[in-house]
Amino acid sequence: MSPAAAPGHLLRLAQQVHTELWGSRIDSLTGPQYATLVAIAGWDDVDQRRAGQLASLDKSTVAAVVSRLVGKGWVRRVRHPDDGRRRLLTLTSGSLDRLAEVTEVARSVQQDILAPLSHSGRREFIERLGRVARIEEADVAGQQYEDGVLLMRTTPGYLIRRAQQVHTALWSAVVPDVTGPQYALLAAVAQLGAADQSRIGEAASLDTSSTADIVARLSAQGWVAKETAANDRRRTQVRLTAPARTALHALAEPVKAVQSDVLAPLGPDEQAVFISHLQQVAFARRHM
Repeated sequence: MSPAAAPGHLLRLAQQVHTELWGSRIDSLTGPQYATLVAIAGWDDVDQRRAGQLASLDKSTVAAVVSRLVGKGWVRRVRHPDDGRRRLLTLTSGSLDRLAEVTEVARSVQQDILAPLSHSGRREFIERLGRVARIEEADVAGQQYEDGVLLMRTTPGYLIRRAQQVHTALWSAVVPDVTGPQYALLAAVAQLGAADQSRIGEAASLDTSSTADIVARLSAQGWVAKETAANDRRRTQVRLTAPARTALHALAEPVKAVQSDVLAPLGPDEQAVFISHLQQVAFARRHM
């Protein structure tokens, strides 16, 4: 399956688009920090564990996010009135007003994420993205506070991140020895032949530091090798080794199965339209 049609690859690109848009407009909060604040504002009796579940953050990430929000004066921890061992999270005085201000900008980010799609296409995409993200398992339908915050169940940035997490979980279960980004890099080298890290990273949609880290790891494992370019001895190229080529061949069917599992909640016709919409969203960064 071509990366241009692989939902896992496209979800990662769409997440990059969202992160770039968010970072260019909102410097006071990250996307995960905002989602955590929405969780605290939108539900009763939210402790750190519950906030992580609602915001779709793992245990270590939500711990770091909550600590940062406490330090920045957005959140405070209070003792549960009926269970002294539990600490609930509440917004500090004035935080709801501050959150509403951030939400106005965050809403523009979500609108721009969907800008490549028609109005009817946006509704279809969000509904199908929610199913791909297994949103019914996230228990976010009961959001009580909806004024001045985004609705998690219809926010594309949140749904894209959750769908990407679904892909990662499915991938890890089926392809435990190679991560998705590692596979993307190997596939890029297989397509390009021997190439420098800059071209490989661009083809695999990886940033410079991620590309360098993955190349170093795969080199240590004997899956890629570095060599001097024949036409320019100042340049170093990366090529696949024989074991990597064998592994890529063996991984073709498992990788295809993962992509099918990601799209399993959608019917065949829905899958084709969803991939088309996701491509428009994911490749928008080329025009940013």
